[in-house]
Amino acid sequence: MTVMLAARIARRELRGGLAGFRVFLLCLALGVAAIAGVGMVRAAIEAGLRDQGAVLLGGDAEMGFTARYAGEDERVFMAGVANEVSEIVKFRSMALVGADTRALTDVKGVDAAYPLTGALVLEPAVALADALAPVDGVPGAVMDRVLVDRLGLKVGDTFTLGVQAFRLGAALMREPDSAAGGFALGPRTIVLTTGLAKSGLLEAGTQFETAYRLALPAGADLAALQSQAEATFRDKGMRWADSRQAAPGVERFVERIGSFLILVGLSGLAVGGVGVSAAVRAYLEGKVATIATLKTIGAEGRTIFQVYLIQIAVLSGLGVVLGLILGAGVPLLAAPWIKASLPFPVAFGLYPLPLLEAAFYGVVTAFLFTLWPLARSAEVRAAALYRGAGNEGLPGLRHWLALAVLMAALVGGAVIFSGSAMLALSTSGGVLGALILLALAALGLRRLARWVARRGFVRGRTGLRLALGAIGGPREEAASVILSLGLGLSVLAAVGQIDSNLRSAID
Repeated sequence: MTVMLAARIARRELRGGLAGFRVFLLCLALGVAAIAGVGMVRAAIEAGLRDQGAVLLGGDAEMGFTARYAGEDERVFMAGVANEVSEIVKFRSMALVGADTRALTDVKGVDAAYPLTGALVLEPAVALADALAPVDGVPGAVMDRVLVDRLGLKVGDTFTLGVQAFRLGAALMREPDSAAGGFALGPRTIVLTTGLAKSGLLEAGTQFETAYRLALPAGADLAALQSQAEATFRDKGMRWADSRQAAPGVERFVERIGSFLILVGLSGLAVGGVGVSAAVRAYLEGKVATIATLKTIGAEGRTIFQVYLIQIAVLSGLGVVLGLILGAGVPLLAAPWIKASLPFPVAFGLYPLPLLEAAFYGVVTAFLFTLWPLARSAEVRAAALYRGAGNEGLPGLRHWLALAVLMAALVGGAVIFSGSAMLALSTSGGVLGALILLALAALGLRRLARWVARRGFVRGRTGLRLALGAIGGPREEAASVILSLGLGLSVLAAVGQIDSNLRSAID
């Protein structure tokens, strides 16, 4: 019965509109949108990697070897299970133009069957076979556009790999299986393996890797083939990969960077939570007379708490929905630009799990930051409310327990969704530590402002004395400003430091 009465009162109060809750909705919606947007992009990349695994790998499966070609028994095995096999040779070398111009390049020697899946994008748009075909006895090559510009080449010019001259047949704009190739020290150069015969780069003792891409029959059991290949060639240094996890390095990178960005978004949501708390407190201060009247006619503190908790729940739902719409809509609108900037396929769509994750974070954060001002107002006596002390009370034990449960749910959710307990716990600990330090700083600043305002050297400076009195007064605007601004700058500074460290490490 109490809940029904509280719901009826809450509904009537909400008829007055959303005045006073615009900051609440904005903070919550933007925080949820950031988390949902990052999650949607990550899900789209992961879906693209799953759906286009064969294209990324260059075949349905791959058998790899170091410093040797496949033996006769391995070739027999591949011929027995695959419809077609393509041999790839990979190594690093220096590309030379003239006597002085050189650059490191990752060379890929291919056969006529390459690529089994996908297609290269060349400039000019010619067939790969035509670009690699010999002209006047000089084998052809295609080279990454970055390397072409670095060496100052144009189509038809020659360069040298080892002691063999090659003619540039086209610039390589996109390589379908580049994401599965692992870490590269230099831009790509593709040539026919037969054209390397006189280069001196594949002699005995040189370092190179071979990969045999397999086009398998439809419905082939990849797990069974992997088990068979590993059992047969366990002691021969064979490496197996297939389209189920074509680019594990990319997947790990996307997963980790997505988790990091979501935790950054969660930190930003905590910044917005301070604004949410301030908005709720300001709203409740404007409802002092209403709360006092309800208490004087017999409403219990529990009823008052339920009235405004229901209002916050409704508005939180609205803010979360707005954030989800924004977080799902922006990536879909920006899909063409995102796809064009990534070297692997991306499958954009509506993915429920990232939206549920963002909604979870938004709802828990909203209640975590609004429970304190709600509980404080519910515990105050009516006489104190009439004197304007609408938020001077302290929460009861049940509210402290509720705060602890919400905090545990938020941290536990971050651990589960991020997939990295250490990263989630360290981020949560950092945010909590920053909030504690900033709260202590706000408390110290308020006391200092009160002390200075009472000293004689501010006499005659009315504006300064009033400003210091406002900072040190009973209201909590100073604390809200310090918490939100300080935590926001802390998040930006942390992200900036991580960015600078990563760039320095790469350089």
